[in-house]
Amino acid sequence: MAVATQTTVEARPSANGPAPHAADGHGGGALAPATARAPRRLPTVLIILAVVAAAGVAYALLPGKPWSSKVVGGGTPLFRAARTRLPVTVDARGTIESALNREVVNRVEGQTMILYIIPDGTTVKKGDLVCELDSSALREKLTNELITIQQAEADVQNALKTREVAEFALREYEGGTYPQTRQNADITLTMARTNLSQADERYEWSTRMYRRGFVAKSQTVADRDAKANTEISLDRAKTTIHVLEEFTKRKQIIELQASVQKAKSDEMTKQAKLALERSKQKKYEGLVERCKMYAPADGLIVHANDAMGRRGSEQAMIQEGTTAREGQVLIRIPDVASMRVDAKVDESVISRIGPGQRARIRVDAFPGLNLKGSVTAVQPLADPMGRDAIDVRLYTAKVTIDGSMTQLRPGMMAKVEILVSEAEDLLAVPMKAVLQVGPENFVYVSTPDGMRRRAVRLGASNAELIEVVEGLQEGDVVSLDPVKLMSEREKREAFAAASPHLL
Repeated sequence: MAVATQTTVEARPSANGPAPHAADGHGGGALAPATARAPRRLPTVLIILAVVAAAGVAYALLPGKPWSSKVVGGGTPLFRAARTRLPVTVDARGTIESALNREVVNRVEGQTMILYIIPDGTTVKKGDLVCELDSSALREKLTNELITIQQAEADVQNALKTREVAEFALREYEGGTYPQTRQNADITLTMARTNLSQADERYEWSTRMYRRGFVAKSQTVADRDAKANTEISLDRAKTTIHVLEEFTKRKQIIELQASVQKAKSDEMTKQAKLALERSKQKKYEGLVERCKMYAPADGLIVHANDAMGRRGSEQAMIQEGTTAREGQVLIRIPDVASMRVDAKVDESVISRIGPGQRARIRVDAFPGLNLKGSVTAVQPLADPMGRDAIDVRLYTAKVTIDGSMTQLRPGMMAKVEILVSEAEDLLAVPMKAVLQVGPENFVYVSTPDGMRRRAVRLGASNAELIEVVEGLQEGDVVSLDPVKLMSEREKREAFAAASPHLL
């Protein structure tokens, strides 16, 4: 909701001069302090409308045109120009908020339906259940995850046994099969050497005996062939040992080691999968637990529906049956001992607002309560525009309230007066004493010859007073109803001069 903002100022008597006062025909009477706007140019349209309402036609003298009228139709209210203190403030409206909110945030991933939420405005104690989300889908995922974990555990056990068998096969070959094979090969080699030695001796003996004529030549040939066979057997035994050492052993060890590594890798994969599934189990268990939310502190429950009125916002009202998204603030528990006003300031004056400026606060719910505070921060970006927003951009100024006001509640409406500047010893007159046509400003001053028009240059202003930089002196008496001093001809001329500004 767009909040109207206006710049105001409180006028107080200056220590350097008398307080401004209204004068009757003799210049008497005091002027009460007034709330004023920030320095601005007098709106021609409003002046013309005021003149039309009062006299039927607006009047102001054209620049440079001499004025010679005297008082028409009797006296008018008068004001004696005086020096005064002119504090300039900016008025804004806003809502009371806590400067310290404890939030209940939805930490469940995705979008989840709200099954229960504590009513707005309920007073709770720390640890009370304040909201519960639908956990049925998460519980189903958790059940499926437990089944997956059981299968993963079985896979790990199988991989473990496979790895143990592969390691055992390697140890068996290195410590059993290979030594036994090598031992058999060594025995065969020894036997072949022995047989060769015996065959060689037999062949030598039969050769000697054949020369002496004791054995037949056929015996010598047989012994020779037997010796050749034992030599072949010896070569085979040597070749078997060479192949065993250089090829068979190395090949077998490499194959068995590869089987061990493969079994270890498979086991690690199965263990990693089991760890992943267990992490999912913990995740789903945590999400199920997060579906129940508890009050982080004692306090008053406030549903976080503040984004509903923004233009383009699709957020539904927080209530049972609606869907909550991950990271969404569902509930706030404000600290009522530390309150502030989120004041909405018009873009035309936001450049004049800054941290540290003092402020006065009036809460609609407590008309007689006057609070003090200070600006702590000004949002650098304009507020998002609501669905029904007009072409006015508002900025949020955070105004912290001094002291502890436990009777204040978030959402209460308040008016804030922010002190922008404060000037001393300014010559000022009421706003209604000044007429404006185009860039020129005029007042009607009392002289010995009657009321006379005089051009003035203006400075800072408020709702009732405006500074006169040039054209008046302290003590000059001006008319508060200059329209009454004009003739019909002058009013028609003023209206004709001002009418282009109405187009």
